[in-house]
Amino acid sequence: MNHSNSLVGYSPWLLFLVGTILIIAGGMAYSIPQSPFIALALFLIVLGITILLQASRAFQTNNDLKLIFTIIFSALLVILIDFWPIQWSYSQAVALFLQLTGISPIQYLTPHFGGAQVVIFVREAVTMRIVGGEIDNACAGLIALVPCLTLLVLRDRTTARKPDLIIIGFLAVGIIVLGNLFRIFIELWAPGVGVMPFELVHYPLAFLLGYFGISVIAILGQRLTKQEKEFPLKP
Repeated sequence: MNHSNSLVGYSPWLLFLVGTILIIAGGMAYSIPQSPFIALALFLIVLGITILLQASRAFQTNNDLKLIFTIIFSALLVILIDFWPIQWSYSQAVALFLQLTGISPIQYLTPHFGGAQVVIFVREAVTMRIVGGEIDNACAGLIALVPCLTLLVLRDRTTARKPDLIIIGFLAVGIIVLGNLFRIFIELWAPGVGVMPFELVHYPLAFLLGYFGISVIAILGQRLTKQEKEFPLKP
C-alpha cells in the first residue's frame, strides 16, 4: 500500500512557519522550571524540527509512515535514554574553553535515572550568583541531531542523490555539535564576565541560536541537494 507524504504539497514557507511555532511552544514549555510537561515539551520540539525539515528537499520522506516513525523514534530516544557520556564530553569541552577565558566553572557528575546528571555552573560577575544548570540530551543537541539523521536515512531515493545526502549529514552533525558547544559556552561565558545576565542569555538568546542552527541545516539541505531524477540511475 502506498502512503504518500501528506506534507509534500504544502508550501515550504508554511512548513517553516508551522515548525517554528511548534519549536517555540516546546521551548517555552521546556523553559519553565520544574515543568511537569517536560516530555510534552521535548515532543513538541521534535515535532516542530521534523516538520520544519520537510521544507528542505534533503530531508523529505516519501510517505507518512516514515514521517510518523521519525517523530516517535526521535522523541522516545531523547526522552527515555540518557546519553550522559555525550553530555559529559560537552561539559568538559565547555569547561576548557571557559578556563581559557579566565572563568573557573564548577562541574558535577552524579547518578541520575540509570545514567548520570551532568551540571556545570559559573559565578555571575555582577551579582556573584552561581548560575548554569544541567546539560541534558536537548542541550547537547540530540533533540535536533536524531531527527536530522533519521530523515536522511529514510529519505525518498528519488528526491536526492546519496552523495549529496552524505555531505549534508556531515554538515548537520558539525553544525549541531559545534553550534551547541558554542551556545553552552556563551550561556556561561556572558554572565561569567558580566556581559549579559544569565536569564537573558539562557532564554531567549540560547533558544534563538538553536533555532538558527536548525534553519541553516534546512536551507543547506535544500540548496546542496540535486534531485536523483535529474541524474537517473543506470539500468
